[in-house]
Order: sequence, then C-alpha cells, then structure tokens
Amino acid sequence: MSKPKYIYILPEYANLDNLKNNRGKYQDEYMITFSKDEIQITLTETNSLVEDEYCLNIKSSKLTLEGETKESMIHHHKKGHADKHLQFKLYSKKQEIRIFLEKLDDKDYQKCIKGFLYVAKELVVQEQEKNSIKENLVDYFFNNKIKQLKPESNYLLQKITESFNSQKILNNKDKPLSKNEIKELQTEPHLKLFLEKLK
Repeated sequence: MSKPKYIYILPEYANLDNLKNNRGKYQDEYMITFSKDEIQITLTETNSLVEDEYCLNIKSSKLTLEGETKESMIHHHKKGHADKHLQFKLYSKKQEIRIFLEKLDDKDYQKCIKGFLYVAKELVVQEQEKNSIKENLVDYFFNNKIKQLKPESNYLLQKITESFNSQKILNNKDKPLSKNEIKELQTEPHLKLFLEKLK
C-alpha cells in the first residue's frame, strides 16, 4: 500500500482562533464551525492517515422544520469514484452532483483546492447576507491571506468549464447533466458560484 499524500491547506488560510484539530488513529481533521440560532456553517479539511484520501468540505444547515442542508466538497478517495472531483449534496432535493476534474497533477489539484477554499469564502458571505448574520463570518473563518486565492478560484472555474465541455458533470445516476439541467442548478445559491462560467 502506498503512503498517503497529506494535503494541509486550510490551516494556512484559516482564522486560527476558531480552528480546531481532531487527530485520531485513522484521520486528521481541521474544522471551523459557526452556529447561531438555527444556522450552522462548518468548514472541514480531512486527511486519511491510512490511505490516499482527502476532503475539503463546506456544509451549511438551517435547522428549521423543513430542514435545509447543503454541502460542497472537493476530494479524492479510493472507494467508488476514485478520480479527483467536486461533489455537491442538496439534501432537501435528494440531489447529488459530481464534477470530475481532468488532467490534474498534484500541483494543479492543490490549485483547485485553494480555488475551492476561495469560493467557500464567497459562500460564507452569501450565508451571512441571506441569514442577516451580524458577525463578520469571513473574519470568523479566514485570515487575510484568503484574498490571495482569487487566481486559484479562476483556475478552478476554468477546470469546471473543461469538465462541462467533456460531459464530466454528472447526476446521482452518473449521467451527464444537460445544458438545461445546468441552468436550473445555476439558480441554486450553493452551486451558482461554482457553475457561473458555464454557458
């Protein structure tokens, strides 16, 4: 079994006052959680300590009767879909979307992860505005270095466009999404920022 390649990006850009580390026998996890009233936003970076698995994940939940949980991640793992990909879960709609990222070496993959982190920052702003949260959530989650990652976010959006052109944006049943399906998803706030360049 090959030694896992550990990727640690979140600690460099996180507000260290709010960053927690949970290291166990099998995985090492960095996490920041904001909770207020019925809103919870969690940003997590996880490395498996036993195999080549990595995940950077942002999850937002509104704990109302209807329940509204949305999750976005960039990751790779050996089980199921082994290629590096973005994954989105819209729990209320029972919808899952995967965007497979092609032709990535380790350096390119880390650029995509940093780009994802920048978009996560934009999602945090969106959640703050939508839920009229008075706290500055960007400062709660991130340090000033997060602003440097705009070029990486452009790179990630370019890779997503390439995936779309190669029919590598798939639904729950691993079928490519049509242009109309993409247009519908572009109205979904948690996905819009990742899909905004697609025509």
